[in-house]
Amino acid sequence: MRRPLLPLAAAAALLFSPPCARALHQVSGERHGLDAGGSIRTIAGAFRNYDEPLLFGDGNKVDGLSNTILRLTVEGDAGERGGYEIHLVQEFLFTTARGGAGTAAPLGIADTAARYRALDLTWTWLEEEDAEASLYLDRLNAEWSRGKADLTVGRQAINFSQAWFWNPLDIFLPFDPEAFDRSYKPGVDALRTDVSLGRFSALTFVYAAGNRLEIRPSEDGLQVTAEDFTEDPWYGSALLARLRTNARHFDLTLQGGKVYGGFQAGGGFSGEAGPLGLRGEATWLFAAGDGAALLPDPRRGGLRKVQLIDDHAEVVIGADHRFESSLYLSAEYFFNGAGEEDDPALALARIAVGETTNIGVHYGALLASYEFHPILTGQLSLIHSFSDGSDLLSPVFTWSVADEAECIFGAILGFGDRPALRQTGEGAFLELQSEFGTYPDFTFLELIFYF
Repeated sequence: MRRPLLPLAAAAALLFSPPCARALHQVSGERHGLDAGGSIRTIAGAFRNYDEPLLFGDGNKVDGLSNTILRLTVEGDAGERGGYEIHLVQEFLFTTARGGAGTAAPLGIADTAARYRALDLTWTWLEEEDAEASLYLDRLNAEWSRGKADLTVGRQAINFSQAWFWNPLDIFLPFDPEAFDRSYKPGVDALRTDVSLGRFSALTFVYAAGNRLEIRPSEDGLQVTAEDFTEDPWYGSALLARLRTNARHFDLTLQGGKVYGGFQAGGGFSGEAGPLGLRGEATWLFAAGDGAALLPDPRRGGLRKVQLIDDHAEVVIGADHRFESSLYLSAEYFFNGAGEEDDPALALARIAVGETTNIGVHYGALLASYEFHPILTGQLSLIHSFSDGSDLLSPVFTWSVADEAECIFGAILGFGDRPALRQTGEGAFLELQSEFGTYPDFTFLELIFYF
């Protein structure tokens, strides 16, 4: 394992050398500007496994995980109306979990096939059963402004979020509901135009190029692969229009157009009513094209045909309040029309291709945060599935170690019925009894340094 780490060690040595450190600063002139910097973060965590040999192996009670991300960023101006952004990322993942590095994908850590990324800008230079290392461009875009219009082309972060846990309108690589670190959002390959219509109104057009994702059975379960962009460029791409305005102290949004696998129409709101902050989003997907796939059928043997992409609605509503003591409380309800309470295997396949984030249909969530000290903040989140009665509890603490350093530590704890072992003529298989009861307990520590 030492030789594959040499390129990363050399990059780190160069980065923190005095000449390079002096280069990481702002440079400006009459027609140009440059801001170079970055961050390095390391996540170390442990899984406490429950007794299920088919998932974790015989007698395996604990698994470990570590993930180190070095991100170098360059942002600058090009002339009076232009700008650019470049984010180069080196990531190294190690885990002892059964199935290798890929088992960390549900945590949002491992490199997986993603929507709206038509360009392959990743070089995986190490791929072992327990380790994976990748070098990739996470953002690479240029911006040009003229009058009331801004044009951005290239790999860029697009954030349409209004809620916290679930964001039906935010289709471009949204955060998972259980994500504990939301300080950075990855980019998609897109052409975006923003046109100002007034002080509180704007019109946004987005074309995002993406590959169609195929899901196939394999020896290790379900494998997701991305087709070549030229095979079916329309199916995996998006062409959206979004109108944002304000009325009576509420931000209102209307959004519609072509998305992955069909057409979307929706809207949202956010604002205040007395002491409460209110927000909501609702969308409807009209599936178009062939969204069928073949999944293993452990009960009958062989494969069965399912619809991965189908017509469905998603709705989220929420309310929050911040007290003078710094205590913040928030609650959300989520209706997940893409969930399948009676067919969790289909729901898991939809999660794998990014069609939904959860298995069930009805969810509720609570979030509380409190500033114990100017440098220490605590947060407690609870997600409850009304579909199967399971819960996901996550206490997280953020300690500001210094102006350019943070420490985040906490846990993700699942409660609910564990998977049940079923016997058939073809052998044994696990049947899900609840969504969050399937999770092993996970404790973690994350260190972040900015430069």
